[in-house]
Amino acid sequence: AILMKSGAVYLVYSRFTGGGADHDTAELRGGILDLKTGRLAGQKILFQSKNALNQMSASIEKLSNGDWGMVWIRKKSKITDDIYFSRSADEGKTWSKPVMVNKSEKYPYDVINNDRLRQFASGRLAAPVCIYPGRWHKTPAELAMFYSDDGGKNWKLSQRVRLLKENMIRPQKMNAGSKKVWAEVCKWWGYQEPGVEELADGRILMYCRTSNGYMYQAFSNEGGLTCGPLKPPSDIVTCMGPQSIRRLPGSNRLMCVFNDHRDWRFGVINPATGMDWNWRTPLSIAVSDNNAASWKVLGNIEDATHNYCYTSILF
Repeated sequence: AILMKSGAVYLVYSRFTGGGADHDTAELRGGILDLKTGRLAGQKILFQSKNALNQMSASIEKLSNGDWGMVWIRKKSKITDDIYFSRSADEGKTWSKPVMVNKSEKYPYDVINNDRLRQFASGRLAAPVCIYPGRWHKTPAELAMFYSDDGGKNWKLSQRVRLLKENMIRPQKMNAGSKKVWAEVCKWWGYQEPGVEELADGRILMYCRTSNGYMYQAFSNEGGLTCGPLKPPSDIVTCMGPQSIRRLPGSNRLMCVFNDHRDWRFGVINPATGMDWNWRTPLSIAVSDNNAASWKVLGNIEDATHNYCYTSILF
């Protein structure tokens, strides 16, 4: 979603035309969102492709010159996909010819979430990805950032980052049953779906979901081209669901939307509620006023009656 000059909200979403899974057919649609009814006015199909399965994970960012930039995934098969970028100078009425972001790379499967495209103060465009050098889920993932310094015409890949076993910490609340789950987690290296955000001090924060009981994060002093080690902030205890982080406009404060599991026991079904550890619920808010050195959980904004994930933040 993006805020228009009129104050209206423009929304892009995936509309399924067959099924409802990641690799079922879907088209991207855009329109003006009515915040009271949830309806879209003036809907139109964007970037049609006869060869695509799903088109999904759209991110829209307002660029420094006022244009809109958009990144999305075009899935070609269950193990291959492409990432595209386009820009609009007239608030979504027309879009430039899509540019393939991952054209120079040989990796068959790149994962990027919605609301992940960012433009840094330097003008650099950043699209954080999880890449799989080998077959899907058969080799450890690597996190990286596709970036463009010419307004999206050409894209390069940053240095890749891996989660090292020596930087993993055990969840705080475990029982005998979850120790086996933890052992399997340490073999699987279940980390993916990264995001990036520019901090008030100019560094770049990279964060990601994991199956290890925490969000993990790393920092870059080089505009995201290289990153330090991925480590977990002990304040963000969460399931294997994605987080969304934005810096409040004109502020040093970071806001993190996530699923708070501080009161849950890792890896098991809660007998009181019947809820599995990996249920993406409740929907919670945390903030950081020290550039992600630590986080303070403010509470829940949605209760545990539903799953909540793949959120977007719009101020």
